[in-house]
Amino acid sequence: MKTLIWFRDDLRTQDHEALQTAVTRGSEGTAAVFIATPDTWITHGVGTPRISFTLATLKSLQRDLAELGIPLIFESASTYSNVPRILEALVRTHHIDEVHAGLEYGVDEVARDRAVAKALKQLNSTLVLSDTQTILPVYEIKNKSGSPYKVFTPFRRAWEEKFMNTRQDPTNEPCKATPLAVQTSDIPDAFVGYETWTSTVPWQAGQEAGLSRLEDFIQSERADRYGTNRDRPDIDGTSSLSPWLAVGSISPGRCLEALTSKHGPDITSWPEGARCWQSELVWREFYRYVMASFPDVSRNRPMQEWTSDIPWRNSSEDLEAWEEGRTGIDIVDAGMIQLKKTGWMHNRVRMIVAMFLCKNLLLDWRLGEAHFRRSLVDYDFASNNGGWQWAASTGTDAAPYFRIFNPVTQGERFDPDGTYRSRWLEERAPGSLAPIVDLKSTRVRAIETFKATQAEWQGRNTART
Repeated sequence: MKTLIWFRDDLRTQDHEALQTAVTRGSEGTAAVFIATPDTWITHGVGTPRISFTLATLKSLQRDLAELGIPLIFESASTYSNVPRILEALVRTHHIDEVHAGLEYGVDEVARDRAVAKALKQLNSTLVLSDTQTILPVYEIKNKSGSPYKVFTPFRRAWEEKFMNTRQDPTNEPCKATPLAVQTSDIPDAFVGYETWTSTVPWQAGQEAGLSRLEDFIQSERADRYGTNRDRPDIDGTSSLSPWLAVGSISPGRCLEALTSKHGPDITSWPEGARCWQSELVWREFYRYVMASFPDVSRNRPMQEWTSDIPWRNSSEDLEAWEEGRTGIDIVDAGMIQLKKTGWMHNRVRMIVAMFLCKNLLLDWRLGEAHFRRSLVDYDFASNNGGWQWAASTGTDAAPYFRIFNPVTQGERFDPDGTYRSRWLEERAPGSLAPIVDLKSTRVRAIETFKATQAEWQGRNTART
């Protein structure tokens, strides 16, 4: 049998079920392929930082695969609709029996994979999908009535029960493969429409760099202090592994395994810090679960249907001030400048800037989600969309719409000495720029707007029934 491993957002060799299976079954040869779709990326608004990090990761992956005897083919399909044609050509030319790939959850990705499976079937070849982006097959998790969970906490309980009952250690790097006689491709540095990205923070791409950062996070005991330090942007209290998780050069299973190796297999007995970081990994699983369970999320729609009627403000001036870090709210501006210069932002600050946009400025959360999509080196649709809908009170959240952070209070609480704000505001003295809005009155405006919209929607639907 000849096999082909089709890489997507799982650019690694360790803990990769699809790769492991392809190598095991490819007794007559195995090759790998990555299919770039730059026009689709542009249409979806994916920015230069994420694409540049993907290309750099691919170069590292190519070297890792070469050590296993697996050539990596690089193809460009422009859009998803052209992907079946490219895979058909590879299957025909090299007589591929099986194409292995990691499962993806977006509406467009699911449609693409169905088209590929149909095309391959006509060639007596098979598309085999495996779970490579999650620790568990999250689509199998249901509540007692067989429906998907809409809130995180009960999902987490069900997830942990399933994990404890079915836990398996991540797979190691696969054994050396029987190489398929194909030419290894050159990986480009950039695409038309994307410039080569440079950042003031060196995000070193590749599996080895991700695993090294994970080891440092665990061995330095930052993971054990995560519960108390994770909300402090002024200190190095998080793992910063999100860029590697986004492109899949490190798996969430490997991250969790690092904790189980230190604290044992019973996650319910772990210390607070490790337990807290484990929860963050489950949040990542949950947002993919949401994508799989509620396809409208992939269609740029809110999960809470009534929030579709919110009369968001239209202010290009306020949006531009937010994007450029000129709102006059120091913690917000520091975060937006950090994002612009590094392609990354501390998670607590992401929540602060997002809630300020959606609640105090009353601008559509999708504008902020799109800006993050363009700007983040760790852009991941499920997590980005889920986080923005959480902040906007339009998504999967048990808390009501009147939860609104005061960004000034948040800055004083989580950046008590002003270290983070001073670092990113640079020449601008804290407090020197007048705020573009009054926090108290805009908080009231947001609550009244959400309340009136919900009441009107409920009244309209009650009348229909």
